[in-house]
Amino acid sequence: MVNLNIEEQKILDYLENSYTGARTMNDEGCQIRLARAIAAFKSNPMTTPTALFTPKFIDNYCL
Repeated sequence: MVNLNIEEQKILDYLENSYTGARTMNDEGCQIRLARAIAAFKSNPMTTPTALFTPKFIDNYCL
């Protein structure tokens, strides 16, 4: 995981809270988009982003 500054941590907290809300509302599309954003924040910025769009990612992190 990458070290985040205060502003980035606030954004990550917001995304995680939004993801919880999407799960509560059973909004699968929103869950997938938010999970991708959360994973992007937690990953190395130099890593290729293609993994965020694979079925394996969706199965492991979103459903």
